[in-house]
Amino acid sequence: MDKLYFLLGTVFVCFQVYTALFGVIPGVGQKAIHLGLILTLLFLGNMSKSRGIWLTLLNLLLLVMSIASIAYILFIDKTIDLRAGITLPADIVFGIMLIVVLLEASRKVVGPSLLVIILLFVVYAFGGRYFPAFLAHAGMSGGRFINLIVLSTDGIFGSPLYASAVYIVLFIILGAVFGETGVGDYFTGLATTAFGRFKGGPAKIAVIASGLFGSVNGSAIANVVGTGTFTIPLMKKNGFEPEYAGAVEAASSTGGQIMPPIMGTTAFLVAQMLNVPYFDVVKAALVPAILYFGGILMTVDIHARRKDLKSMDVSDVPKLSSMLKKSYLFLPLVFLVVILGVFNFTITKAGIYTLIFTIFLSLLSSDTRLTKEKLVRIVKNSVSGSIPVAVACAAVGIVIGVVMGTGLGFRLSGILVDLAHGQKLLLLVLTMLVSIILGMGVPTTAAYLVLAVLVAPALIKLQVLPMAAHLFIFYFGIISNITPPVALAAYAAAGIAHCNPNKCGFTAFHLAISGFILPFMFVYNPSLMLYGAWYNILRSLFTALIGVYCLSAAMEGFAVKWKISWVERLLYIAVAFLLIDSGLLTDLLGFGLLALLIVFRVFLSQKSRPAPVKE
Repeated sequence: MDKLYFLLGTVFVCFQVYTALFGVIPGVGQKAIHLGLILTLLFLGNMSKSRGIWLTLLNLLLLVMSIASIAYILFIDKTIDLRAGITLPADIVFGIMLIVVLLEASRKVVGPSLLVIILLFVVYAFGGRYFPAFLAHAGMSGGRFINLIVLSTDGIFGSPLYASAVYIVLFIILGAVFGETGVGDYFTGLATTAFGRFKGGPAKIAVIASGLFGSVNGSAIANVVGTGTFTIPLMKKNGFEPEYAGAVEAASSTGGQIMPPIMGTTAFLVAQMLNVPYFDVVKAALVPAILYFGGILMTVDIHARRKDLKSMDVSDVPKLSSMLKKSYLFLPLVFLVVILGVFNFTITKAGIYTLIFTIFLSLLSSDTRLTKEKLVRIVKNSVSGSIPVAVACAAVGIVIGVVMGTGLGFRLSGILVDLAHGQKLLLLVLTMLVSIILGMGVPTTAAYLVLAVLVAPALIKLQVLPMAAHLFIFYFGIISNITPPVALAAYAAAGIAHCNPNKCGFTAFHLAISGFILPFMFVYNPSLMLYGAWYNILRSLFTALIGVYCLSAAMEGFAVKWKISWVERLLYIAVAFLLIDSGLLTDLLGFGLLALLIVFRVFLSQKSRPAPVKE
């Protein structure tokens, strides 16, 4: 069974690479084969792990249903447009098969949250006439439901599954290759060389390494496990409390998904939903990412100074010369950015050429060269990373189909705007709460897709820029990973740090506090998404960085070199919000108040200094 699973996994990886290189299969072919292989791998893997004959038989039945339903979709693909919307009995039978299989797959790999959401939308599709007037619709027949959800490109085989089939999984494969060719380890080594000699160096290493690695990895929990096994013990050894060490790793790993250029692959879906070039999403996310990681770095630095923590031993820090010798391992990321941003390659071509480029680079050293064992791990990691994403993209298609077919999207946008009484700030707060709640325990991909369909239109209706609206829900869907009570990334980090999970979760929330303000910042100040004149962009970045520092100082109760009182902490928060706002008047008020706080603290320190002894 294991050999068959690995063989099928190899076929899956080869299929994705081949179609990226030579062109996708037209119609629903690419999406159907992609989904068919994913479902087959999932249930075949479940069969090998099943305990008891009944579970094995159940997974075998689901496997047969997967193959049969996908084979039927491929069989009717070329004739479906000739039917003029007529649904045949076979369509309903195989359509129900596929939906049942997807529901079980989403329960298994995504979790019960998404399953419940999908079932609610299915109930809404059939029982629309029984809902309150503001949500009511005529209700769908079984034939119309199957036609919309299974046989059209507005449902399961819609744009999210297309994104998964064409380029998201390709970048998951690229991430697996990065991991086995030493690119991921080089990120950690580079961060260690850059920050290891500074106070609190291990925590700063965790921030940078997790950010770089998380951009490629795409899963906050996997990133915590991948980099945290190295960084968390190192932080504890340096004097950081276990819960603080775990929190630094959790907050940084979570932020990896907003770190350009890859942004954990969900950014590809943002580009797909907005119908804009992928590099536009990368550019818009650049400054917010700088501010997010800048905020964590500042907080960590202030904490290290307050606790008077030491730097790493010089012997444990890789020499710059050794890192320069391996600098070619950074080239794949540079190559990707250049061909995407400068030469305007498509996402798929950029991904496949970067993959080939990385493999050729790996031949330069025996340490990075791909061996048989590494290739096996690449296949296994690619498959395990692809299954949750592909299943989520397909399953969310059911929600999208119902929203499109019933007109719920338009109605819900109006309801949210009415609830907020037309107030943008109130609508943003409501959206933040919905995004965090939905993101709890649900993969970023699934959470974003549901929110993009249900909530983003309401924000756009109140004159929020489409890019800002989608990044807003994207950010809060991610931040739910470190938002108690369901802070999954923090809980994973707590396991490595051997500390209380709740303490770790609240500390991670505290560390990433700037991340809860950032989305509001770029909604009200689009220059933070690189929109507008360059001087406005630079001014906004500078004032926002100072504002983020003041927020970090307030959270830690320590500014510059002084411990500050609760009153001062509140004033530093006021400074932070004044500087984060984009107005010139608020900037002047913020800098004025900050100057007064520093002068006051200098005066107190001089006053408390002992007078010189007269001889």
